[in-house]
This record gives sequence, C-alpha cells and structure tokens, in this order.
Amino acid sequence: MDMWPAFINATLESISGAEEKIAFDKFHVAKYLGEAVDKVRRQEHKALMAEGYEDLTGSKYDWLYNPENMTRKQKRRFQALRDSTLKTARSRK
Repeated sequence: MDMWPAFINATLESISGAEEKIAFDKFHVAKYLGEAVDKVRRQEHKALMAEGYEDLTGSKYDWLYNPENMTRKQKRRFQALRDSTLKTARSRK
C-alpha cells in the first residue's frame, strides 16, 4: 500500500482490523529510509565542513546506491564510510 495518509485513513475507515492488515510497499519504505539517511548526511556534512572536514563530500549517491550495482572503487569508498563513526553511517545500519 502507498504510504500517503489519505490512503491509510481511507483503509482504516473502511476495513475492520486494518491496523493489522496494512502492508506498505517496498518502494515507499525504501524511499522514506533513503530520505532519512540523506537528511542525516546533509546535517552532518554541514557540521563537518564548518570544522574543516570533507569526509562526506561527494558521498550523497554512495548512500543511495544499491551496493550490488557499485564498482569496486565505489564499494571500497562506501565500505570505509559505512565502517566509520559518522552519524550517517549509524543511520544507514
């Protein structure tokens, strides 16, 4: 099911026990998770840049790509970012 509140509310109003029956589609769940990780990345990047660090520069799409579709170079870079102590890395796990 789409995660639009109007769809959810209509379903809850018209189907008894809908709270236990609603399942959201993988596309929308992945979209919201990706947006949340990107929000954390942007905030952290801004804070790091203010301190003179460029750890997250150019990494936006690294966090959004499916690792199966990455080149070896991208995988190595992303692995280093993901294994770091950055807030963005923790939000992705």
